[in-house]
Amino acid sequence: MLNIDILSRFIENNKLIEKEDRVVLGVSGGADSVCLLHTLCKLQKALEIRLFVVHINHGIRGKEASRDENYVKELCKKLGVEFFSFHYNIPKMAAMLKISEEEAGRKARYEAFENIATDISKTEGIDISKLKIAVAHNKNDNAETMLHNLSRGSGISGLKGISVKNGRIIRPLLIFTRAEIEEYLNENKIEYMTDSTNLENEYTRNVLRNEVFPILTKYVNSNVVNNFYKTSTVAAEADEYFEDSAKKFCEQNLKAEGNKGYTLKRIELIKHPHILGTYIIRYALKELLREKKLGIKDIGMVHIEDVWQLAHGENGKKLDLKYDIKVYNDYKYLRFVQGEDEKESKSGFPEIRYSVFSDFSMKDIPGDGNIKWLDFDKVLRDIVKYTGESLCINSVVSKDNNLKFIEKNIAVRVYMSGDFIQIKSGKKAIKKLFTDEKIPASIRKEHIVLAIGSCVVWIFKENKSPDDTLGLDRISELYKVDLYTNKVLKIEVLGDKYERES
Repeated sequence: MLNIDILSRFIENNKLIEKEDRVVLGVSGGADSVCLLHTLCKLQKALEIRLFVVHINHGIRGKEASRDENYVKELCKKLGVEFFSFHYNIPKMAAMLKISEEEAGRKARYEAFENIATDISKTEGIDISKLKIAVAHNKNDNAETMLHNLSRGSGISGLKGISVKNGRIIRPLLIFTRAEIEEYLNENKIEYMTDSTNLENEYTRNVLRNEVFPILTKYVNSNVVNNFYKTSTVAAEADEYFEDSAKKFCEQNLKAEGNKGYTLKRIELIKHPHILGTYIIRYALKELLREKKLGIKDIGMVHIEDVWQLAHGENGKKLDLKYDIKVYNDYKYLRFVQGEDEKESKSGFPEIRYSVFSDFSMKDIPGDGNIKWLDFDKVLRDIVKYTGESLCINSVVSKDNNLKFIEKNIAVRVYMSGDFIQIKSGKKAIKKLFTDEKIPASIRKEHIVLAIGSCVVWIFKENKSPDDTLGLDRISELYKVDLYTNKVLKIEVLGDKYERES
């Protein structure tokens, strides 16, 4: 049963919260997060902590989402807790990042939590280590995660379920079941909201929650959720051991190659037992994805096994994984690369210069050539959406910082499968555009794209000259300068690669 004393001991034993911490709570309005807010409110005086609530509107459930947001806002007002809300268009974000809406929502939530924690740290002049981010996962969530991971082909790391603590993120309710949480709320006459999408089986997790676990509880073991929790604690100990061993190995044998990815000493890797080898590979993949602010959730055991087999295979072989990751067997090394590999693509991309200005005339908009004008605010908006940065920006960012942000997040590369551009009639795949414009296959790879993810901002052909006019020179309709443009982003291609036509 959930009571404050048990919760307090769990927090103390796991060192989740220390005195004078600031705790950022993710509160959706559902039973779990409302229980988390109420219980921590009861403990905040004894723990000498301050609470801050963050609510995320995912832009999916319309009036119901607004209802939940208003409820949490009023609840925080009643409890005297500072409230922040963030609005995201999760379906659009998921489409741009080519990930599921579940993963996009998770990415949005945790980035919002981190943004608020950072802001509080700066505003109050305290070390970021005194900021905690509390989320309301419980034993049922843990069991669902374990079964989901196992079903998708997980190793030990998937069986450890959800961690009680992961950096700043803490889960004080992980020791309680969903039934215990709802019982606590009902006994204390605490109202909470119900997300109607949780009752639907559109998402995998909902199928496990609504269909699978009730069957397991009824026909296999009534204590199944608690048994999963016990197993997860044992698996977590084993996982920690192998993770530490893999980290020590990689500190000696994994090397970052600038922006090219990572190299791992293959000869040393294959000397180790299979179980440790899989952890070493997983660690290398995590490091590669971490730089792109991506998690490893969609890299399953089957993918790691494929890399292990590649390490034992023939020199020169290549493996393609999710997130556009490529792994190469280069004799002594495994090379981990995300995106186009320099050894496979053309080197010497043209240098790009970015600048911004607001004093302009529509008649001066450049046509063909090495300079293009785009709507600065629209480009910045879509990069923010693509990177998952918070849309609730309070501080004024300097022009130079904005330009650096744009330069960092607009990729300059060759055309890739899956790229698309916005034309007047709608979104169009670059491959289809090449076909419709009758661009010869022999010169398609000579094109350079400036892109936000797979969304092409500008596509043009290298080595453009007066006697060589074949190829595309197209900017996205999304970013064209119009009468409503306030600031212009000027993009200029420098050097001999792209000569202005006379």
